[in-house]
Amino acid sequence: MDIRVDTEILQILGISADDFVYLYLLHAKSHDLLATLELKPNTTELQTKGLIKLGEKAEDHTVRQKFLEMFQSSFDQMWSDLLSHFPLKVYSKGSLRVLRAKDANAKANLKAKTKYRSVVGNNKATHDRIVRLLKVELDIRRKSDSLAYMQQLQTWVNGYTWEKYEDMTEDDPEQQDGRITRRL
Repeated sequence: MDIRVDTEILQILGISADDFVYLYLLHAKSHDLLATLELKPNTTELQTKGLIKLGEKAEDHTVRQKFLEMFQSSFDQMWSDLLSHFPLKVYSKGSLRVLRAKDANAKANLKAKTKYRSVVGNNKATHDRIVRLLKVELDIRRKSDSLAYMQQLQTWVNGYTWEKYEDMTEDDPEQQDGRITRRL
């Protein structure tokens, strides 16, 4: 079995890799595999965080929805969430420039939607990271009055533009003068 451990999910939930693998295998009902691995999950802490409901035996433990939501969020909900944050239009030198179609299911958004699906799949943590970085980009652009230079949605998704804002925050003192700088 191949298990992809997303370190962002570990940070968001505040759990160890052992905890993650344990919860994942428990949800997949791979009790035989769990017995062969030498995992050391902190089940009491997992229960305190609302990620698991403990039973009499390990086979009786139940993974809670809070953990499952990190993987099983509907893509259409994530797509709508992205569009709710992404600007519809911007004004540039007195003229209007459209960045995306208003309807989430419009043909004009289809290529960007397909690409976004390949990027996030059903991984809510990846989606949340992208939306967080979009917000950072928008805050920086508003402060520097450069929102007019925002990319169109399809270009933004195809170019993985959010990755450029990974190490930036709107509270960074080096960016207070309107310049975008990065640390090496």
